[in-house]
Amino acid sequence: MFSRFIVSLLALVALWTAIACAQAPAPPSPVVANDPARPLDARGLDNLAAFTRLLGYVRFFHPSDQAAAADWEKIALAGVRIAEKPRSPVELARALEDFFRPVAPTVRVYPTAGRRPELPAGLKPSAGSKVVYWEHKGVRLGNAPSIYKSTRVHSGEPPREGQVQQTFDAGPYAGKRVVLHAAARVEAPGGGAGLLRLSAYDKQDVPVVLGTVKVSSGDWAVHELAVEVPEGMLGLEVDLGLAGEGRVWWDDVSLQGAGDAAAPLENPGFETAGYVGAAGWDLPWETRRAGYDATLSEDRPKSGRRSLLIAWAKPDPSSLPRPEEPLTVDLGGGVSARIPLALYDQNGKSEDGKSGAAFATGKPEGWKPSGNDRTTRLADVALAWNVFQHFYPYFDVVQADWPGELRRALSAAATDADEQAFLKTLRRMVAALHDGHGGVYSSSQGTIGQLPLLWEWVEDQLVVTKVAPDGAGELKPGDVVLAIDGRPARDVVMDAESLISGATPQWRRWNAVRRLGWGKRDEPVRLQARRPDGTAFTAALTRSLPPFGDGSLEETRPAKIAELKPGIFYVDISRIEAADLQGALDRLAGARGIVFDLRGYPTSASLGVISHLTGQPVSSARWNVPVITRPDGQGWQWEVSSWSVQPQAPRFQAKAAFLTDGRAISFAETYMAIIENYHLAEIVGAPTAGTNGNINPFLIPGGYRLVWTGMKVLKHDGSRHHGVGIQPTVPISPTLAGIAAGQDEVLEKGIEVVSGSGMYH
Repeated sequence: MFSRFIVSLLALVALWTAIACAQAPAPPSPVVANDPARPLDARGLDNLAAFTRLLGYVRFFHPSDQAAAADWEKIALAGVRIAEKPRSPVELARALEDFFRPVAPTVRVYPTAGRRPELPAGLKPSAGSKVVYWEHKGVRLGNAPSIYKSTRVHSGEPPREGQVQQTFDAGPYAGKRVVLHAAARVEAPGGGAGLLRLSAYDKQDVPVVLGTVKVSSGDWAVHELAVEVPEGMLGLEVDLGLAGEGRVWWDDVSLQGAGDAAAPLENPGFETAGYVGAAGWDLPWETRRAGYDATLSEDRPKSGRRSLLIAWAKPDPSSLPRPEEPLTVDLGGGVSARIPLALYDQNGKSEDGKSGAAFATGKPEGWKPSGNDRTTRLADVALAWNVFQHFYPYFDVVQADWPGELRRALSAAATDADEQAFLKTLRRMVAALHDGHGGVYSSSQGTIGQLPLLWEWVEDQLVVTKVAPDGAGELKPGDVVLAIDGRPARDVVMDAESLISGATPQWRRWNAVRRLGWGKRDEPVRLQARRPDGTAFTAALTRSLPPFGDGSLEETRPAKIAELKPGIFYVDISRIEAADLQGALDRLAGARGIVFDLRGYPTSASLGVISHLTGQPVSSARWNVPVITRPDGQGWQWEVSSWSVQPQAPRFQAKAAFLTDGRAISFAETYMAIIENYHLAEIVGAPTAGTNGNINPFLIPGGYRLVWTGMKVLKHDGSRHHGVGIQPTVPISPTLAGIAAGQDEVLEKGIEVVSGSGMYH
């Protein structure tokens, strides 16, 4: 989807706004009936680990009507109380099977050392039945707009349509009339038809079909689609498709705005050799699953050597789950299970019993889940662990001991003293994912305040970089903080890092240092510090500012767009809006050097900068959303897509450099990946955070919100990005001396790069 790069903005926003939105503690529960903390014995831990695994299998992969409609939070809250009690594998197997029967009557749980049970009769096909199974694109969690989907798919349905698509910035066309042209010829004896479609995407990534033309001619003909593009749309998508059975060839695609030259689509004539995805057009997973394929054909193209061929062939179901082949898995704790991943379906209902589900939490009416309650904490671990176990896309590179994390988190949750202690347990678990987007936030954090200063980790020390006009006492930029409330600063930073999920050390360190300034509003903090001349002193401060400062703590930078010296310009990518860029186009086009500052997060409007740095369409990296029909990371397919940026006049001819560092994450790395791949500018500073892709947040009982990356992003050449990031071509980092002298050494190096005549890489 086009707005993937916009939605990824939410990843960093979530990091801050989740805390900012939690300024007031949650109201007290009307009924207090919380289970007290107590440790798990060895049998109880084994039991809960087994329950957790079965919970995930049934919730996400068993396609019964009852499971699809179930309240899984209530099931988890009720289940941990049932699962902890058994004292043997026989008792545990009986308890788990009985517990899950209302939502999964065909699931069988048995002692691993015993005889494997026979398949239930309901897993045998009946006349006219279809097969139903879960298909997750990422995974759908909650009801908010999302690119991620979870659908129960019914096999054997007749073909509908397939398409290829190309998506790009709607900015130049918003509010204008556009005309889409494409040549096509059709062979569809079964009544199929070609489809020419133009869609737009809004900020929530919701598609709006602007117009569709059906094509049926057997001879080459040029077709036209003229539409108005609404204001406020972020992306346009050109779809070339086939409805029903048959074949359609497409060629010579163009899109033109009123009074404008044709938009330079990537590979509009399909002349680039190779496969469709490499030629600038995406082939969605739904198209492939429905039996459609797209290839580059040399059979009588409209012009040139090639055209695009979309054809339907009957889908191959051999790799899909089958009712008679249930998942057989060792759950631990001495028990195993046989779990159907597919069921036979007739008349739209899965054949897995008709009983209703009733799961009692054992709590009084009016009780609300809370992190102060042991049952809630154990259920939360079970719910959260399964989301990552089955859908986190980076276990292949982060090498986390995820089964071990389950046991550690369950053990800690059982004994955590309160909701704040449990917040740390959840954060440690998510930190094991090494996901720069990963985080846990609580509605009970209370009012947050910030120290009246900024600091960074420079030359292996915690250094003050800026102080608020009032409230920072004797502290000055360049002072080194030696201890915080009597503890060595290094120890405090290391402890903070242990609760932070990050793919790279630079992101974890920057995030940890930033969070050190946060805490309970107006809480006193005592700092031991040292001046650059070696003088030691103590500063008494309070967390008196809002958690994001009051405007007085922003880094000292030039104006959003500034001429730093004759012909040398500065542009802050994190602050400029569309009007700022538009008003400076002529000056930037005449510049001899431009420094673009991307030490932070870009505004959405700043993407227009790239349009003026290139003379040809450039693409984002490839977005890889996992398509999942089986648990535990098995048999993943991928929906691969990208979006492109079109060139615009005037072209910036100046020598350019981008400043960046470890705080640049997500959309910032999408931005920098384009700069890196197409060599549009020098990259000055330090490596970026090494995490990209849309987040997929979800809530668990007790008011906890978890954020994580739900898709995989690779570099343009297919190599790894996660944990690597974008590397500078001109490495440089701040120094203690530079900070004390009030210098921005990274900016100074950028100015040097764009002012000089030599190349740095």
